[in-house]
Amino acid sequence: MASIYLGMNRGQNPGIESSVTEGASTGSTDIEIRIDTGKGTLRSEAEIIIGALTRYLLDGRTAVFPE
Repeated sequence: MASIYLGMNRGQNPGIESSVTEGASTGSTDIEIRIDTGKGTLRSEAEIIIGALTRYLLDGRTAVFPE
């Protein structure tokens, strides 16, 4: 299974592209996304799924985060 990991640590500037870590293995960053590239996942599919995950997080249904 081939995967890419995209990650970023808290406190980094999200507006600076170099703040994002990309690699074939975990970067031990605070927040990471793993995309399985071995299944032929398209960039557009990843964008749709990441958008859905973001909406879920912003809706406040994720109880582990303090307000």
